Amino acid sequence: MSTVDPQQVRREREAAWRGTNRALVMTVVGAVLVAAAGAVAGLAVSRFVLVFRMMQVNSVFSDSPDPESVWWAAPGAVVGTLVAVAVYSRWNHRWSGRTSDFAGVGPLQPWFLGATAMLWWETSRWPAPDRVGVAVDPTFGHDEVWGLGEWIWYATVWWVPALATLVTVLLLVAGGVTRLGRGNRRARLTDVLANGRRVVGEVTAVSGGTSPDASRTLLRWTFSFVDLQGVRRWVERTEGFAHGEGPVVGMPVTVLYDPARPGDRKRIFTATTRDPGPEDFLRPGTS
Repeated sequence: MSTVDPQQVRREREAAWRGTNRALVMTVVGAVLVAAAGAVAGLAVSRFVLVFRMMQVNSVFSDSPDPESVWWAAPGAVVGTLVAVAVYSRWNHRWSGRTSDFAGVGPLQPWFLGATAMLWWETSRWPAPDRVGVAVDPTFGHDEVWGLGEWIWYATVWWVPALATLVTVLLLVAGGVTRLGRGNRRARLTDVLANGRRVVGEVTAVSGGTSPDASRTLLRWTFSFVDLQGVRRWVERTEGFAHGEGPVVGMPVTVLYDPARPGDRKRIFTATTRDPGPEDFLRPGTS
Protein backbone atom coordinates (compact mmCIF):
# COMPACT_ATOMS: atom_id res chain seq x y z
CA MET A 1 0.00 0.00 0.00
CA SER A 2 1.36 3.38 -1.02
CA THR A 3 1.40 6.40 1.27
CA VAL A 4 1.64 8.79 -1.68
CA ASP A 5 -1.30 9.86 -3.83
CA PRO A 6 -0.56 8.34 -7.29
CA GLN A 7 -2.57 11.09 -8.99
CA GLN A 8 -0.36 13.72 -7.37
CA VAL A 9 2.78 11.83 -8.39
CA ARG A 10 1.53 11.67 -11.96
CA ARG A 11 0.75 15.38 -12.00
CA GLU A 12 4.19 16.25 -10.64
CA ARG A 13 5.90 14.03 -13.20
CA GLU A 14 3.98 15.62 -16.05
CA ALA A 15 4.65 19.11 -14.67
CA ALA A 16 8.39 18.41 -14.76
CA TRP A 17 8.20 18.15 -18.57
CA ARG A 18 6.41 21.48 -19.04
CA GLY A 19 8.36 23.88 -21.24
CA THR A 20 11.47 21.69 -21.47
CA ASN A 21 13.63 21.58 -24.60
CA ARG A 22 13.32 17.82 -24.83
CA ALA A 23 9.53 17.97 -24.80
CA LEU A 24 9.63 20.66 -27.49
CA VAL A 25 12.01 18.62 -29.69
CA MET A 26 9.83 15.52 -29.31
CA THR A 27 6.75 17.58 -30.19
CA VAL A 28 8.44 18.70 -33.42
CA VAL A 29 9.48 15.11 -34.13
CA GLY A 30 5.90 14.02 -33.59
CA ALA A 31 4.64 16.68 -36.02
CA VAL A 32 7.14 15.48 -38.65
CA LEU A 33 5.98 11.89 -38.12
CA VAL A 34 2.35 12.97 -38.52
CA ALA A 35 3.20 14.76 -41.79
CA ALA A 36 5.08 11.67 -42.99
CA ALA A 37 2.08 9.47 -42.19
CA GLY A 38 -0.11 11.88 -44.14
CA ALA A 39 2.32 11.67 -47.07
CA VAL A 40 2.03 7.86 -47.09
CA ALA A 41 -1.76 8.24 -47.07
CA GLY A 42 -1.49 10.66 -49.98
CA LEU A 43 0.57 8.07 -51.87
CA ALA A 44 -2.07 5.39 -51.23
CA VAL A 45 -4.89 7.68 -52.40
CA SER A 46 -2.91 8.73 -55.47
CA ARG A 47 -2.26 5.16 -56.63
CA PHE A 48 -5.85 4.14 -55.93
CA VAL A 49 -7.22 7.01 -58.03
CA LEU A 50 -4.63 6.41 -60.77
CA VAL A 51 -5.74 2.80 -61.26
CA PHE A 52 -9.34 3.87 -61.86
CA ARG A 53 -8.26 6.83 -63.98
CA MET A 54 -6.35 4.60 -66.39
CA MET A 55 -9.26 2.14 -66.52
CA GLN A 56 -11.59 4.99 -67.54
CA VAL A 57 -9.48 6.95 -70.02
CA ASN A 58 -7.77 4.01 -71.76
CA SER A 59 -9.30 1.07 -73.59
CA VAL A 60 -9.51 -2.28 -71.83
CA PHE A 61 -7.18 -3.53 -74.57
CA SER A 62 -4.62 -0.78 -73.99
CA ASP A 63 -0.94 -1.71 -74.19
CA SER A 64 -0.01 0.77 -71.44
CA PRO A 65 1.52 -0.91 -68.35
CA ASP A 66 -0.47 -1.04 -65.13
CA PRO A 67 0.58 1.38 -62.35
CA GLU A 68 3.24 0.10 -60.00
CA SER A 69 1.70 -1.49 -56.92
CA VAL A 70 2.32 0.09 -53.50
CA TRP A 71 0.37 -2.43 -51.41
CA TRP A 72 2.04 -1.28 -48.20
CA ALA A 73 0.87 2.34 -48.48
CA ALA A 74 -2.68 1.95 -47.10
CA PRO A 75 -1.84 -0.21 -44.04
CA GLY A 76 1.32 1.83 -43.51
CA ALA A 77 -0.72 5.05 -43.49
CA VAL A 78 -3.18 3.66 -40.92
CA VAL A 79 -0.55 2.30 -38.54
CA GLY A 80 1.78 5.25 -39.07
CA THR A 81 -0.99 7.76 -38.37
CA LEU A 82 -2.00 6.06 -35.12
CA VAL A 83 1.60 5.94 -33.87
CA ALA A 84 2.51 9.45 -35.04
CA VAL A 85 -0.61 11.08 -33.58
CA ALA A 86 0.02 9.32 -30.25
CA VAL A 87 3.62 10.59 -30.15
CA TYR A 88 2.66 14.12 -31.17
CA SER A 89 -0.26 14.33 -28.72
CA ARG A 90 1.72 13.01 -25.77
CA TRP A 91 4.68 15.33 -26.18
CA ASN A 92 2.62 18.35 -27.19
CA HIS A 93 0.59 17.98 -23.99
CA ARG A 94 3.74 17.44 -21.95
CA TRP A 95 5.42 20.52 -23.38
CA SER A 96 2.37 22.77 -22.92
CA GLY A 97 1.37 21.27 -19.58
CA ARG A 98 -2.26 20.98 -20.60
CA THR A 99 -4.36 18.15 -22.03
CA SER A 100 -7.55 20.02 -22.94
CA ASP A 101 -6.09 21.25 -26.25
CA PHE A 102 -2.95 21.37 -28.38
CA ALA A 103 -0.26 24.02 -28.28
CA GLY A 104 0.03 25.42 -31.80
CA VAL A 105 -1.81 23.13 -34.20
CA GLY A 106 -3.47 19.78 -33.76
CA PRO A 107 -2.41 16.67 -35.70
CA LEU A 108 -4.88 17.21 -38.55
CA GLN A 109 -3.02 20.17 -40.06
CA PRO A 110 0.42 18.53 -40.47
CA TRP A 111 -1.25 15.29 -41.61
CA PHE A 112 -3.09 17.04 -44.44
CA LEU A 113 0.00 19.08 -45.31
CA GLY A 114 1.91 15.85 -45.85
CA ALA A 115 -0.92 14.23 -47.79
CA THR A 116 -1.42 17.28 -50.00
CA ALA A 117 2.28 17.63 -50.80
CA MET A 118 2.46 13.94 -51.76
CA LEU A 119 -0.66 14.18 -53.93
CA TRP A 120 0.80 17.10 -55.92
CA TRP A 121 4.08 15.22 -56.32
CA GLU A 122 2.44 11.95 -57.34
CA THR A 123 -0.09 13.42 -59.77
CA SER A 124 2.71 15.31 -61.52
CA ARG A 125 4.25 11.90 -62.29
CA TRP A 126 1.11 10.15 -63.48
CA PRO A 127 1.41 8.61 -66.97
CA ALA A 128 -0.49 10.35 -69.75
CA PRO A 129 -3.45 8.53 -71.34
CA ASP A 130 -2.89 6.75 -74.67
CA ARG A 131 -4.62 9.62 -76.43
CA VAL A 132 -6.38 12.60 -74.84
CA GLY A 133 -10.08 12.50 -75.72
CA VAL A 134 -10.11 8.96 -77.14
CA ALA A 135 -9.87 5.46 -75.63
CA VAL A 136 -7.63 3.80 -78.22
CA ASP A 137 -8.24 0.09 -78.94
CA PRO A 138 -5.01 -1.26 -80.51
CA THR A 139 -6.42 -4.79 -80.83
CA PHE A 140 -9.75 -4.41 -82.65
CA GLY A 141 -9.60 -0.76 -83.63
CA HIS A 142 -12.83 0.14 -81.81
CA ASP A 143 -11.72 3.52 -80.53
CA GLU A 144 -14.21 5.35 -78.30
CA VAL A 145 -14.51 9.09 -77.83
CA TRP A 146 -14.51 10.17 -74.19
CA GLY A 147 -17.72 11.21 -72.52
CA LEU A 148 -18.16 13.54 -69.54
CA GLY A 149 -17.17 10.85 -67.06
CA GLU A 150 -13.88 10.15 -68.79
CA TRP A 151 -13.03 13.85 -68.89
CA ILE A 152 -13.73 14.10 -65.15
CA TRP A 153 -11.41 11.16 -64.48
CA TYR A 154 -8.79 12.71 -66.75
CA ALA A 155 -8.99 15.93 -64.74
CA THR A 156 -8.28 14.10 -61.46
CA VAL A 157 -4.65 15.02 -62.07
CA TRP A 158 -5.66 18.57 -61.09
CA TRP A 159 -8.79 18.46 -58.98
CA VAL A 160 -7.77 15.69 -56.55
CA PRO A 161 -4.68 17.55 -55.21
CA ALA A 162 -6.55 20.86 -55.49
CA LEU A 163 -9.34 19.47 -53.30
CA ALA A 164 -6.76 18.29 -50.75
CA THR A 165 -5.20 21.77 -50.84
CA LEU A 166 -8.58 23.39 -50.18
CA VAL A 167 -9.20 21.10 -47.19
CA THR A 168 -5.71 21.88 -45.85
CA VAL A 169 -6.25 25.63 -46.16
CA LEU A 170 -9.64 25.40 -44.44
CA LEU A 171 -8.10 23.38 -41.60
CA LEU A 172 -5.32 25.94 -41.17
CA VAL A 173 -7.85 28.78 -41.10
CA ALA A 174 -10.08 26.88 -38.66
CA GLY A 175 -7.04 26.17 -36.51
CA GLY A 176 -6.19 29.87 -36.45
CA VAL A 177 -9.74 30.78 -35.43
CA THR A 178 -9.70 28.08 -32.75
CA ARG A 179 -6.39 29.33 -31.36
CA LEU A 180 -7.77 32.87 -31.27
CA GLY A 181 -10.84 31.73 -29.35
CA ARG A 182 -8.68 29.62 -27.05
CA GLY A 183 -6.48 32.62 -26.34
CA ASN A 184 -9.54 34.72 -25.50
CA ARG A 185 -10.82 32.03 -23.12
CA ARG A 186 -7.48 31.84 -21.35
CA ALA A 187 -7.35 35.62 -21.07
CA ARG A 188 -10.83 35.66 -19.49
CA LEU A 189 -9.85 32.84 -17.14
CA THR A 190 -6.71 34.69 -16.06
CA ASP A 191 -8.75 37.79 -15.34
CA VAL A 192 -11.44 35.92 -13.39
CA LEU A 193 -8.80 33.98 -11.45
CA ALA A 194 -7.34 37.32 -10.34
CA ASN A 195 -10.55 39.26 -9.73
CA GLY A 196 -13.34 36.70 -9.44
CA ARG A 197 -14.78 34.54 -6.70
CA ARG A 198 -14.75 30.81 -6.10
CA VAL A 199 -17.86 29.20 -4.66
CA VAL A 200 -19.08 25.65 -4.29
CA GLY A 201 -21.75 24.72 -6.81
CA GLU A 202 -23.75 21.56 -7.37
CA VAL A 203 -24.30 19.34 -10.41
CA THR A 204 -28.04 19.16 -11.13
CA ALA A 205 -28.14 17.17 -14.38
CA VAL A 206 -25.81 15.01 -16.52
CA SER A 207 -26.48 13.33 -19.87
CA GLY A 208 -24.32 10.25 -19.11
CA GLY A 209 -20.95 9.13 -17.82
CA THR A 210 -17.34 9.09 -18.99
CA SER A 211 -15.87 6.08 -20.78
CA PRO A 212 -12.54 4.44 -19.87
CA ASP A 213 -12.04 3.67 -23.56
CA ALA A 214 -11.97 7.33 -24.61
CA SER A 215 -9.52 10.04 -23.69
CA ARG A 216 -12.47 12.40 -23.25
CA THR A 217 -16.24 11.93 -23.29
CA LEU A 218 -18.58 14.70 -24.41
CA LEU A 219 -21.29 15.26 -21.79
CA ARG A 220 -24.20 17.68 -21.59
CA TRP A 221 -24.51 18.79 -17.99
CA THR A 222 -25.99 21.46 -15.72
CA PHE A 223 -24.66 22.98 -12.51
CA SER A 224 -25.97 25.66 -10.20
CA PHE A 225 -24.42 28.09 -7.74
CA VAL A 226 -25.44 31.03 -5.57
CA ASP A 227 -23.81 34.40 -6.31
CA LEU A 228 -22.96 37.19 -3.84
CA GLN A 229 -26.46 38.66 -4.14
CA GLY A 230 -27.99 35.37 -3.03
CA VAL A 231 -29.33 34.57 -6.51
CA ARG A 232 -29.17 30.91 -7.56
CA ARG A 233 -28.02 30.53 -11.13
CA TRP A 234 -28.04 27.49 -13.44
CA VAL A 235 -25.57 26.97 -16.27
CA GLU A 236 -25.92 24.26 -18.93
CA ARG A 237 -22.94 23.22 -21.02
CA THR A 238 -21.65 20.48 -23.33
CA GLU A 239 -18.01 19.70 -22.52
CA GLY A 240 -15.45 16.91 -22.78
CA PHE A 241 -14.30 15.13 -19.61
CA ALA A 242 -11.49 12.68 -18.95
CA HIS A 243 -12.50 9.39 -17.36
CA GLY A 244 -12.97 9.78 -13.64
CA GLU A 245 -13.34 13.56 -13.83
CA GLY A 246 -16.89 13.71 -15.17
CA PRO A 247 -19.76 15.29 -13.21
CA VAL A 248 -22.27 13.25 -11.25
CA VAL A 249 -25.67 14.55 -10.16
CA GLY A 250 -25.43 15.96 -6.65
CA MET A 251 -21.63 16.24 -6.54
CA PRO A 252 -20.04 19.54 -5.52
CA VAL A 253 -18.03 21.49 -8.08
CA THR A 254 -15.81 24.54 -7.82
CA VAL A 255 -17.38 27.49 -9.63
CA LEU A 256 -15.23 30.46 -10.58
CA TYR A 257 -17.18 33.54 -11.69
CA ASP A 258 -17.00 37.30 -12.03
CA PRO A 259 -19.10 38.89 -9.23
CA ALA A 260 -19.37 42.10 -11.25
CA ARG A 261 -21.06 40.15 -14.09
CA PRO A 262 -22.50 36.99 -12.52
CA GLY A 263 -24.81 36.39 -15.47
CA ASP A 264 -22.03 36.39 -18.09
CA ARG A 265 -21.69 32.70 -19.05
CA LYS A 266 -18.34 33.32 -20.70
CA ARG A 267 -16.91 34.44 -17.36
CA ILE A 268 -18.13 31.40 -15.46
CA PHE A 269 -15.74 28.45 -15.16
CA THR A 270 -16.07 25.16 -13.29
CA ALA A 271 -13.77 22.39 -12.14
CA THR A 272 -14.82 18.91 -11.04
CA THR A 273 -11.48 18.01 -9.42
CA ARG A 274 -10.29 18.68 -5.90
CA ASP A 275 -7.90 21.60 -5.39
CA PRO A 276 -8.23 22.67 -9.05
CA GLY A 277 -5.48 24.48 -10.89
CA PRO A 278 -6.05 26.89 -13.80
CA GLU A 279 -6.06 24.08 -16.40
CA ASP A 280 -8.81 22.23 -14.55
CA PHE A 281 -11.24 25.04 -15.43
CA LEU A 282 -10.68 24.59 -19.18
CA ARG A 283 -12.09 21.65 -21.12
CA PRO A 284 -13.08 21.04 -24.74
CA GLY A 285 -16.39 22.86 -25.19
CA THR A 286 -15.72 25.50 -22.54
CA SER A 287 -17.00 28.82 -23.89
